[in-house]
Amino acid sequence: MEPQRRSDPGFGSGPPKYPGTFLLAFREAAASVNLKICRWLGHSVACVDADGREQTVGLENLYRRARQADRADWPRLVAEFLSSVDTGQYKSVMGSALAEVADRLLPRVGRPFKARGVEVVPFAQPLGESGLAINLVIDFPHSMAFVNADQVEESGRPAEEWVERALDNLRAATPEDCVQVLDEDSGLCVCEAGDSYDSSRALILDTLLPPSPGGFLVAVPHRDLLFVQPVAWKAIPYLHMIKLLADKYHRNAPYSISDGVYWVHEGEWHAFGAVREGDKMVLAPPEQFVRVLESLAPEGEEGEEEEQEPEKG
Repeated sequence: MEPQRRSDPGFGSGPPKYPGTFLLAFREAAASVNLKICRWLGHSVACVDADGREQTVGLENLYRRARQADRADWPRLVAEFLSSVDTGQYKSVMGSALAEVADRLLPRVGRPFKARGVEVVPFAQPLGESGLAINLVIDFPHSMAFVNADQVEESGRPAEEWVERALDNLRAATPEDCVQVLDEDSGLCVCEAGDSYDSSRALILDTLLPPSPGGFLVAVPHRDLLFVQPVAWKAIPYLHMIKLLADKYHRNAPYSISDGVYWVHEGEWHAFGAVREGDKMVLAPPEQFVRVLESLAPEGEEGEEEEQEPEKG
């Protein structure tokens, strides 16, 4: 079953394919601001500025902006963007106390970083049993910088306080209409504000949606996309849908996170097992999920729905 989707292309537009005119515009713009291109990295470009400082420029959001302008203006638009990216701002901020940048702290959901000979380790707080973690970033107009574990320790305050401050900042920055219903029967929703923090909004479901006694199924295929499905007895036949979407939109996505599905209940994150076997989707939810779902069953229906096979993907 494919959910109904509103008219804008959004998450359904597939992996980006940058036209040659955009790449040529990027080359021209980089040269105009004394930025040397070292190598193309698919969805980003590694560059060196006139002072020998290295930086990586993401292409996806930049191309989204460019598409809204005439192609003749692309070199100027890209040059303005590149001129606004000042690597010096990172050095000055990363040397600051967290209290000085508290109003710019925001959370990020992602896979834990693997420290392989890296001197500076980003702060990470595990998200329950999900295998994911919360990172903290300092937000800039066109980019962001990860908060280091040392910065949190040197602040003299518990990490939980900084995480809560970042969540408060995200709530304040979240548009009221950023969640749209994809399918009325299942309650499946999508959050796609396009500000680089959509996946992070899985952390503030209390702000996005009405309370759900059964919690929520969550999928974060990549940084700019969040699927949410309230857990309810009537939605049992549709529990596979969110996994299908996670698979589809994680594949080849820029800033990818996970093709998994997670159950968020009373603030706790749990991995929600779901795998394809041929043309079927086999679900293996946590035992606690089954108990919670049974508690939501209308009188006289408990056990009857459990024997139904999930619909084919």
